[in-house]
Amino acid sequence: SSGINAEYGDVYCKFPFSNELSFDDAFIFGEMVQILMKLEQYDDERLERALIGYGTVMGWNSLDTYVRKLENAYKTKLLRNVYCGVNKKSPEDSDVQQYFKIKLW
Repeated sequence: SSGINAEYGDVYCKFPFSNELSFDDAFIFGEMVQILMKLEQYDDERLERALIGYGTVMGWNSLDTYVRKLENAYKTKLLRNVYCGVNKKSPEDSDVQQYFKIKLW
């Protein structure tokens, strides 16, 4: 037993994030992502926010490992929301729609 549980995510959620995200914010979001993904809490509402926050600072490609796990778990809606959130694009954009088609999302 690793001793990690979802309560750690609760602690990290209390961190006061600023509007302009920093590497400090990315660290906290990254910790939240790691915990929730390790526990396979893919439907936890905190996961989407944490993935978007981490990806916004560190870049979409930093989420590759998590994206693959979520694709394998068929979490298409979550992946679409995170992609749009990180890239600050509407799901209605033609380039976004094309990307979703390529990814089979």
